[in-house]
Amino acid sequence: MTSVFDYELRNMLTKAAELGATKALAETGAIKPYMNKSEAYRVYGRGIVDGWIKDGLITTRGDLYKSWRIDRVEIQALAASRTVAEYINSQYFKNKGAEIKTKKKS
Repeated sequence: MTSVFDYELRNMLTKAAELGATKALAETGAIKPYMNKSEAYRVYGRGIVDGWIKDGLITTRGDLYKSWRIDRVEIQALAASRTVAEYINSQYFKNKGAEIKTKKKS
């Protein structure tokens, strides 16, 4: 029988593999290494992206109010790490006494 932990471990390893593939594709020029504002908003949501910028978790390049861009691997890694933190802070791990301290969402 597959446990919740096995399922989530598989998801974390999948995210790590996706991140590695994105990094390799960006380094070889198969995809653009940067993401523009509209693409970041579409993929991760406007409120989330704006919050990450405000909190200094991702670095914008260019004019923040016009056409800034962010590193594709950087934002994908941040999104994956947030997912892992949310899982570890879930009830499954709280019952085992584990917790990752994260900033409260605005």
